[in-house]
Amino acid sequence: MRLTLSQALFASAACSLLLSPSAAGAQASTDDPAWSIEKPRQTRIGPGYSQELIEVKFRNADRTAPGKAGWTSRRSGALPRLDALTAEGGPVLRVTPLFSADVVHDTSDRVDLPALGQWYRMQLKPGQDAAVIIDLLNGMDAVEIAYAAPLPAPPPSAAPAPATAQWASPLFIERQGYALAASSGIDAVHARTVPGGDGTGIRVVDIEYSWNWQHEDLTKLRVPGTWIRQGASISDPFNDNNHGTSVLGEMIADDNGFGVRGLVSGATPHYVNVTSPQTGYNAANAVALAAAKLGPGDVILIEQQFPGPAPCNGYVAPEWIPSIYDAVVSAVRRGIHVVETAGNGNVNLDSGCFGPGFPRGRPDSGAILAGAGGAAATQWCRDAVVPRSRLGFSTHGRRVNLQGWGGCVATTGGRDLYSGGPNAGYTQRFNGTSSAGPIVASAVAAVSGAAKASGKTLTPLQMRSLLVETGTPQVGNNGHIGPLPNLRAALDRLAGMP
Repeated sequence: MRLTLSQALFASAACSLLLSPSAAGAQASTDDPAWSIEKPRQTRIGPGYSQELIEVKFRNADRTAPGKAGWTSRRSGALPRLDALTAEGGPVLRVTPLFSADVVHDTSDRVDLPALGQWYRMQLKPGQDAAVIIDLLNGMDAVEIAYAAPLPAPPPSAAPAPATAQWASPLFIERQGYALAASSGIDAVHARTVPGGDGTGIRVVDIEYSWNWQHEDLTKLRVPGTWIRQGASISDPFNDNNHGTSVLGEMIADDNGFGVRGLVSGATPHYVNVTSPQTGYNAANAVALAAAKLGPGDVILIEQQFPGPAPCNGYVAPEWIPSIYDAVVSAVRRGIHVVETAGNGNVNLDSGCFGPGFPRGRPDSGAILAGAGGAAATQWCRDAVVPRSRLGFSTHGRRVNLQGWGGCVATTGGRDLYSGGPNAGYTQRFNGTSSAGPIVASAVAAVSGAAKASGKTLTPLQMRSLLVETGTPQVGNNGHIGPLPNLRAALDRLAGMP
């Protein structure tokens, strides 16, 4: 059965979109205003979002759930209009929880956390108009928000350069300028001299597609338990294991006398796949799975990006997606530091496209958004960009907190720097907000490790403020991406904190 607007008796009361605010009045939840979302008037499903899958969040206090007799909520009782969509003859093929059962259980007794158990994924039958169904769902009082599910987007970096094997030496730390002292680097070299400043005692998690855990410089990835599983196996829609390899190389590559050295090589790495043949694409659940394994002071890096709303439809930070926002807030409120790549969309997050404030005027999630700035020029890598100025592709705005190098990053993965076989490839041109994110996340892990070693704990907001206030200022006024972390200055201030 295909629903049309004329068949939708209550469609006139519906307010929806795909991820695009409008002038419609807010329909705020009365039980938890921190997570209320404005429901725009009419759904427009843009590129990068599914025509078959819908993410639905029911209001926190209602505890809406399906049962043998149909859908019910604590406040409204039976929900016949929802039943009509999901019944055997309706347009919805199946409904599944968006977050896995162990994650929901982990957060169910915390009133200060988003109700992850109120998130569902609906798969439509073939031939259905997803926009109409979304509008119908958003017309229901029990529904906090419904929208087209995001599709996997390319990771926020360019494709790896071809293999050249032009350098004979297997030691490349001299090309890791981002580890050097301010003003060009974050001064991880100094941080390593401070107890805990190499990330010791801190767990760092990379959330994205796939990795080469057999790489010679990433031996810690082969430790049992490093992979926090979403599904039984990993799938990569872009068929490339270099991206995650490069990200973790920046952070935790071995200190072994060859290859590169991770900025926080003492940290304990983990990785979570956002896609699998069993679960499909589910970045929100990946964040929640990671948070369930971590504790205060640990670090999550989300290496994903998503199209914003028209006309701001370039790539933006992950928390633009409401389900990911809830997962991020849940992690941050438990004391976990979350870093998100701002995205390679050249989008201004201060634009009215995003409501009164990114994302959609919702409260600050507490995460750190990382933009891409110019690298220090070297004889082997010149991008003709002023160091610490915004690279033209980087999404920007007041919500972007810190920057990292968006080019000329030497790390594991790729082949343009050295090609010593399938498990011994290195690049000196990793780029995008993809390369910036691990630099920022490493700064967080270094400070968190030093704090832990000295018996201190920084909240995520304290961490963000410390790194912003002590960072090396951005150059230029072509879009705000914040300062480059300066670990020497940050650790000096940390030492004076009670």
